[in-house]
Amino acid sequence: MFPVHQDKAILVTGAAGGVGRATAELLAAQGARLVLIDLDATALGSLAGTLGAPGHHLAIAMDLASEASVSDGFARAVEGFGTLHGLVNCAAIVRHSEPLDIPRSDWERQFAVNLFGAYDIARLTARHMIDRGVRGALVAIASEAGKKGHVESLAYSASKAGVISMTRMLSEALAPFDINVNCICPGGVATPMLREVAEAYSGYSGEAAPAIFDKMINSQLIRHIEPVEVARIASFLLTDDAMLIRGQAINADGGETPY
Repeated sequence: MFPVHQDKAILVTGAAGGVGRATAELLAAQGARLVLIDLDATALGSLAGTLGAPGHHLAIAMDLASEASVSDGFARAVEGFGTLHGLVNCAAIVRHSEPLDIPRSDWERQFAVNLFGAYDIARLTARHMIDRGVRGALVAIASEAGKKGHVESLAYSASKAGVISMTRMLSEALAPFDINVNCICPGGVATPMLREVAEAYSGYSGEAAPAIFDKMINSQLIRHIEPVEVARIASFLLTDDAMLIRGQAINADGGETPY
């Protein structure tokens, strides 16, 4: 394990979840100091205790759907670490409904977390880096759903399409400040969220959720994608080696999305 992020302070949202946790574990092993952000304070505390010496990482409970919570939490991150060098936006939620029966509240909640909250934390991080003359990178976890879409998760798919578009615009806006911006579009990652998807599909089909989950494998890999495989791409995009990759929505779905 090379210390490619030695002494960098990097925020990771959704750090208690599948891809978020894998990303936090990998970046910590690569030398980064982490601001671990999630709604689940208990899970965050447990994670922080496994990553390194006390005080090396900072756990902050944050509701990305609340602008005030994001602002307050970010201020705590700056107070704790002083200078921040990057962000991996992993936090997301999904709600499943028939496409013509999606409650407005489901639209609002998914966009509040997946898009608005992602923008708020990215905006604050970028301004902080610009003010301090820090070059670095912002990475968002979008989804292949943002490109192909899924009928049973229309609002989620639309929110991830928004993340992809936001990535392109922020990349152009932040280029003069040497801040690189990209997003990753995973598909079929073995996470608690994918198990939630299987549960939702079970409600439609009547088939047992574990059996559905087992079928949701990549057709070329013949297995689920592991969270750490997505984390490795995020880690690379945070480095100077990725500076020529800009404003991209990078497929990490084992070849399922052809564009």
